[in-house]
Amino acid sequence: MMHLTTLAGTLFTAHELTSDDGPALQALLEECVDYHELVLGHPPGPAEAQAVFYAGPEAGSSPDNKMLLGIALKDSAPLVGVLDAFVDYPERGVWYIGLLLFSPTARNAGIGREVVERFALAAAANGARELQLNVVEQNEPGLRFWKRCGFVEMRRWRQWLGARESLFIRLRRSL
Repeated sequence: MMHLTTLAGTLFTAHELTSDDGPALQALLEECVDYHELVLGHPPGPAEAQAVFYAGPEAGSSPDNKMLLGIALKDSAPLVGVLDAFVDYPERGVWYIGLLLFSPTARNAGIGREVVERFALAAAANGARELQLNVVEQNEPGLRFWKRCGFVEMRRWRQWLGARESLFIRLRRSL
């Protein structure tokens, strides 16, 4: 089983996060209060980073085969983003993106698109045939982003996440 510990592009570098990166991840999550309020209905809590380290791909699932990568701008140290992904979830040959999040200052600069493309290449090179993820309907910028990256809708369902009931949209992209 392959787990990416690094990923790089022309705009970014990414490395596997460890518990030593907890404070930097927490700071990034707190910077992204807009995302948390939109998706979860409340700001990030004081242990948000710890929750990301141990969260499975979806509510009630195990964090087995998890990759958690911190994203920095090329030739820069501070985290500007995080990629949380899982190998062979929900089935063998599918890599699932649980979270791709960037600080407000790093958004709309092409970094996210490059991360997705590099991740897709790495997944395909390691036997994946498809990427999947969920996005909530109220995250309109996120839904537009994923569609621009070639993802298409599979299904929809209602579910509570945090303090908010949302319409979830499962997306996929063949590799």
